[in-house]
Amino acid sequence: MSYDIVYLADRPDCVDACAAWAYGRWGVQKTESSLENARAYFAQCSQKDGLPMTLLAINRDTNLPIGMISLWPQDGQEWPDKTPWIAAVYTLYRYRGMRIATTLVERILQEAKRFDFDIVYLQAGSAAGMYRKLGFREIERRDASTAAAGHEILFCKDM
Repeated sequence: MSYDIVYLADRPDCVDACAAWAYGRWGVQKTESSLENARAYFAQCSQKDGLPMTLLAINRDTNLPIGMISLWPQDGQEWPDKTPWIAAVYTLYRYRGMRIATTLVERILQEAKRFDFDIVYLQAGSAAGMYRKLGFREIERRDASTAAAGHEILFCKDM
């Protein structure tokens, strides 16, 4: 199976898919979240030359999205002094294990370099091992009842 990495800005028809994935995976655990808010934010992510930005993995055979990743100025309110954030890293379940998320991370790191960021941050739970393999280092860990792994880890990577 082959796929392309494209900007959400080039595929605005995929905003709803991004919003549904993000809300279904993370938003339903937050009382202040809604599908409508997720859709509005991903509509803002439809740009190429600023933040927030989202990239998509598009299946070449179906021309449908199979994964996403974003670069946001903030991801929550816990660390307001840290920016930017790799966020909303998601791969459809049946496409997991094909290195799609790894490819998306590598590509969003290129975007962070293009914007001259010196460091990027991300929060992870169950995918922490992947980020360690990609050179991210753990800087904080905390219990999180809504995380699949039971905890969240704050990672960073120097560019």
